[in-house]
Amino acid sequence: MYKFSHIGLMGLTLVLSGCGNDDVNFARLSFDRAVVDIDYRGRDDAIQQVYLDGLQQVFKAAGIAPEAVKIHLDEEKGDVTSLLLSTSLKDGITDAQKASIQSALKKIITDKSNGMDIRFTLRPSDMETEIKRHREEAARLNKEFNTRLIVKEVMVGISYDMREMMLSAMKGSTWSKGEAYCTVAMTVSPALPFSDIVVNHKEEKPVGMSLVRRQGYSGYALPTDIQLGYPHLQAKLDSHQILISTEITNSAPGAFQRRNRGMKQMEIELGSLGAVSHESGKVNFSTSHSLDKRCRDMAIELGRPFTFAMGDSLDRLKSFTFFKL
Repeated sequence: MYKFSHIGLMGLTLVLSGCGNDDVNFARLSFDRAVVDIDYRGRDDAIQQVYLDGLQQVFKAAGIAPEAVKIHLDEEKGDVTSLLLSTSLKDGITDAQKASIQSALKKIITDKSNGMDIRFTLRPSDMETEIKRHREEAARLNKEFNTRLIVKEVMVGISYDMREMMLSAMKGSTWSKGEAYCTVAMTVSPALPFSDIVVNHKEEKPVGMSLVRRQGYSGYALPTDIQLGYPHLQAKLDSHQILISTEITNSAPGAFQRRNRGMKQMEIELGSLGAVSHESGKVNFSTSHSLDKRCRDMAIELGRPFTFAMGDSLDRLKSFTFFKL
């Protein structure tokens, strides 16, 4: 889980920025990745455009003219993960405009640390099991469970048919075809009192999801409605363009023991990455690297909350400090 430093005001003397005779630095923004192009050579023009554009949108919302605030690197420290903001002492921005910038930046950090809200509403009346003790326990459970998801990492899964692997082996090959799909691992906090999330299918098409509750070595599935905190992802979930499960998480070694301690991780499946050649579910380094990159790009394209942990944007903001002038 990410940790973020507190926003503070530093009681400093004027810090000259070097961008103009009376320009002074009034803020430092720190990011969790480099904000410069790969060919950076100590120049301000190497700042990636996406960071400049994002900040200009913040300035515009605060009623600040584009030329009133200069964005530059800290050449003295050589820190490529920070940006300095400067303005003129004589005719620079107002205190109210500074407060507007602070508010916008604080919201990014707050949204980032909060993660994505998710609500599960159980439908025990739709359970398929006829086992009495399972139905009775399900009836005693809360009907709603709320938690938050924090982006952890991309995970590429490979779906394959054991029969095809056996046919390939009979032909003397250890390689066979499968389908790669992109998922993003999400940390669940607080943990949920369930072991799995499974995707329900009808005629091989996804039709919904169920939470699995285990009792020793047996268990039962509880159909559930899922509400996500981001409307654009909710729309994709409702149309089954994205899915939520623990298929990869709970296929890893030690998963059975973890299941009994509650659900602390799940994954969001974003879509197919196409056919791949694999050896018992494993691919070579080059293919793995390519799949990871494509999966990350797929997640970034969907925006928040994935952009809080991937790609380049103001969402990568880690902390900021406004200097007392």
